Amino acid sequence: MKKIIFLLLLFSTAITAQAMTLTAESREVNLIESAQFMADPSGALRIDDVRQLGQRFAPWTGGGSELNFGFTTSAYWVRVPLQRAENTPKDWLLVLKYAKINELDFYPPNAPAVLTGSSRAFSSRPHYDRFFVLPLEVSQEPQFVYLRVTSRYALTAPLVVWQPDAYRQEQQQSQALQFIYYGGQIALAMYGLVIFLSLWDTRFLIYCAYTVTAGLGIFAGNGFGRQLVWPNALHFDEVSQGTFLSLAAYFAVLFARKLLMPATDRSWLNRGMRWSEFVFLLTSLLTLLQMVFPEPLRHADQLLLINCVVMGLLVTVASLRAYLQKRPGFRFFIAGWLVLWIGVSVAALRAFGLLPSNGLTTYAVQLSTSLEMLLMALALGDLLRLEHEAHRVTQAQAFSANQTLLQMSQASEEKLKLAVQERTQQLEAALHLEKSLRAQYVRFGSMISHEFRTPLSIIQSQASLMRKEHEHKIDQVIKRVGAIGSASQRLVLMFDKWLQSDAITQTLEALEPKPLDLQPWLNTVIKSSTHLLFNHTVALPLKPEPMTALADEYHLGLALTNLIDNATKYSPAGTTITIETREKADYLGIAVTDCGPGIAQEFQEKVFAEFFRVSPESGVRGVGLGLSIVQRIVGAHGGHVTLVSTPGHGSTFCLWLPVFEPEEKT
Repeated sequence: MKKIIFLLLLFSTAITAQAMTLTAESREVNLIESAQFMADPSGALRIDDVRQLGQRFAPWTGGGSELNFGFTTSAYWVRVPLQRAENTPKDWLLVLKYAKINELDFYPPNAPAVLTGSSRAFSSRPHYDRFFVLPLEVSQEPQFVYLRVTSRYALTAPLVVWQPDAYRQEQQQSQALQFIYYGGQIALAMYGLVIFLSLWDTRFLIYCAYTVTAGLGIFAGNGFGRQLVWPNALHFDEVSQGTFLSLAAYFAVLFARKLLMPATDRSWLNRGMRWSEFVFLLTSLLTLLQMVFPEPLRHADQLLLINCVVMGLLVTVASLRAYLQKRPGFRFFIAGWLVLWIGVSVAALRAFGLLPSNGLTTYAVQLSTSLEMLLMALALGDLLRLEHEAHRVTQAQAFSANQTLLQMSQASEEKLKLAVQERTQQLEAALHLEKSLRAQYVRFGSMISHEFRTPLSIIQSQASLMRKEHEHKIDQVIKRVGAIGSASQRLVLMFDKWLQSDAITQTLEALEPKPLDLQPWLNTVIKSSTHLLFNHTVALPLKPEPMTALADEYHLGLALTNLIDNATKYSPAGTTITIETREKADYLGIAVTDCGPGIAQEFQEKVFAEFFRVSPESGVRGVGLGLSIVQRIVGAHGGHVTLVSTPGHGSTFCLWLPVFEPEEKT
């Protein structure tokens, strides 16, 4: 009995001597110094068996800040003695920042076991995290914490205890940096894609594919894929990192070969790089097939890492050869490739257990790719610059040769140039005439289709009624003839308006503006327009003082008559049409105001266009040419037309003409 008590005391003393003591001042504590491990090649041991095999646990002597067992098929048991100081929180978090732990069995001293890992449902994790965050209650007495870990990839077990608030703060900072990295990857991929779509240079497409696949591989390896994209795809998550990184390595070698090796190169170096590309494609396929055949193909990841080292050597030799040949444009590429190769080599050596595992070696690939991809982008830009410069020099040489040839044949070409210019002018004149005729036919066809249909329909219907009435001995001839005459008169007026529009274009060239006293002239025009105003009254508030404008009397009369015609057509019978004179700096105005429906703001500029009508369905006669004629006449005088209108309150059109300034006698 005394011997048993003595052994228990000795065992307790041993735990106390090795136990990691947590204090209130500790934000995070790395447990590697007090961690002990034991290999389980069969994977059959259970926690009760392990607790009885304490003597088989050995302290970690491999260096680094993380337990790194390399590629192994064994399960590993890890135990850590822990205790906390007085006045120290009892609730802590044990964090394993390695997403590729296949099976993670956690046995805390005073709580139920937690069985999680990448091969188990994401919901098995106590905390929603890309890594494995395990709640841990630490007592003041030394107690062992046990873990069982396995991995289909290189097995790493970083053991760090965190205070909960400290870990949450660290995670926010860490994830911010991670997503800055992924944002940079997306930007570089878009850079390659946009330039490829602009230049159709396949080197940029390969660079884009490399950036995307490398980013996806690191995204999967860091646990973001399982956490955010495919939480329930257990088997795909196991192979996603290897598959994407194999494809990234394939595109990296292909990209390097496109840049470094001429298309006609048949050297052993070119063949070796092609074989490396093939092995990477094969590795990506084998890694993906591990979802179906996990055991026979478990060494595909080792093949990937070995080929990465071989690929790095081949591309480095090709880079040095290009440098020794003094080929321009490869300084950024060589620097970027050396950075990537160093990062991949460090990751490979760490995975095989030849380098200690710590933050630098764990993130070697991610750190190297972030710098390498930037340097590769600079390399592509540098190559484009050099190629553009060479193209510019070639163009300059060709231009110089062409200039010499041009000078030699300048005399004969001058004659040809004059002949071509003369012929071009003839063709342009013919084309202009053809366009004018076509526009005229289009306008005429538009007028026919929109305005002539109604009167023609009236004529047709009245003729048909006359025929039927004649058959039934009904005499309505006078009524029908009157309707046909009215419709015919409407057609005649529309033809006159159309012919007037074309005639105006010719007569404006012979415009003869002269001083015109507006008051008596307006009285004369109103008297001659009584046939237009017989249903309306006219208000003529003219200014008493003489107002002399510089105008062509005939054309100005056409413009004013068109405005009066419009005012009477759109104003109800019995309303007043107001015609008045106005003045402003350097201009005299003739304003016509109606009591019509008004014109909405969005149509006030369009009403001066040919054949435009605000409401063609209103039934008001017209073809949409009157206001365009008005604007052309006033513009030919050096004046302008203004329109003020509010829907429901009529419209005011004002013709502004230049003031006649008599020359002073000297």
